[in-house]
Amino acid sequence: MLDLPELGHAPLKQAPAIADPTVPGFMGAAAACGLRKDGREDLALIAVQRAVPAAGVFTQNKLPAAPVQVARRHLAQGRLRAILANSGGANAATGGPGVEACLRCCQEAGRQLDCDPHQVAPCSTGVIGQLLDDAKVRAALPGLVAGLSPQGLSEAAGAIMTTDAFRKMAFAQVEIAGRPVRVLGMAKGAGMIRPDMATMLSFVLTDAVATPAALAHILGPAAGLSFNRASVDGDTSTNDTLLLLASGQAGHAELRPGDSGLMELGRAVTRVCQDLATMLVADGEGASHLIRVLVTGAPQAAQARAHCYAIAHSPLCKTAFAGNDPNWGRLVSTLGAEAGRQGWPYEPARLNLWIGQAHLCQDGLHGGAEAEAQAAHVMKQPRYQIHLDLGLGEHSFWVLTSDLGHEYVNINADYRS
Repeated sequence: MLDLPELGHAPLKQAPAIADPTVPGFMGAAAACGLRKDGREDLALIAVQRAVPAAGVFTQNKLPAAPVQVARRHLAQGRLRAILANSGGANAATGGPGVEACLRCCQEAGRQLDCDPHQVAPCSTGVIGQLLDDAKVRAALPGLVAGLSPQGLSEAAGAIMTTDAFRKMAFAQVEIAGRPVRVLGMAKGAGMIRPDMATMLSFVLTDAVATPAALAHILGPAAGLSFNRASVDGDTSTNDTLLLLASGQAGHAELRPGDSGLMELGRAVTRVCQDLATMLVADGEGASHLIRVLVTGAPQAAQARAHCYAIAHSPLCKTAFAGNDPNWGRLVSTLGAEAGRQGWPYEPARLNLWIGQAHLCQDGLHGGAEAEAQAAHVMKQPRYQIHLDLGLGEHSFWVLTSDLGHEYVNINADYRS
């Protein structure tokens, strides 16, 4: 079912191949403008020939980065001509100078593209507290615009990476009113990942014909079933941005909220977002496992959600995942602690726990040596599910999380060096 995403089969640090990573109407390009110390491409541009309907979802962090502030304002008109994104610096916690740097970049991008600067959405990722060197961005824009091509979208996906091990792109195609409609998404993110967006930039492009209101109508639920259920380390970034743009070249009638065709488009957008979210967690910094945590049998939806996140964020649980240790006591204790904090019911005698197909905890008691051996075997696999049933109701929830190993500490201890 769509609500429960596939965990996939590719190696954790590798994206599935996409035969044709293009969408009619959209072009992309990438350049190395000198923001990154290692000389890699660090500036991406995605553009379309005219301003098109767009929608966005942004970080819930109360310290939104300058590009988030500017992009929110520019997106208020419901149409965008371009996305200008950089790695090598978040331009967050930079106050007025950070906003001014963003505006200068939008101004120059508008000049090069011959469009209103308010039709440009800026995005940044990298170290927080570092002011964007907009002079480098502006100097690179003429060449970036000249290099725009439909095939350049995959290059743009590479330029926004920070600690990512691979380019994250996903694709889906649906039929609306007899017309094929393409949906292509790209994302970056490997650490500082938590619900309420995740530390990520994600751009989803489609050739569907839809109003801005229609795009907003499907984007919120898509985020709720994908990025907002992804957790690597429990930290929410200042720069999280998810944008959806529609070029309108598919040729069907314009979609509006309530149209059946919009439901089909929404399913495709959700599927793309779920695939990208799965890649984000699979590529978690230092991660060697992708785990789907499923909680069922809760008396309320909020309880199922909180219990999922309690496990997904627990250092004790996540280090057990790293060690392939079927330490079921940590899992059930974590649920009990969360129930205690919230004052919720928790009856150990009704609790059941599976790791993969191994029934490790049966009615609150250890499932036996054979079940533990089976669970240990499952936990050596790179992708698996942990299912906990509380036996107290009808509600369920799931999240995607990763393990927590030594390499995560190494990456983040040296992140600014």
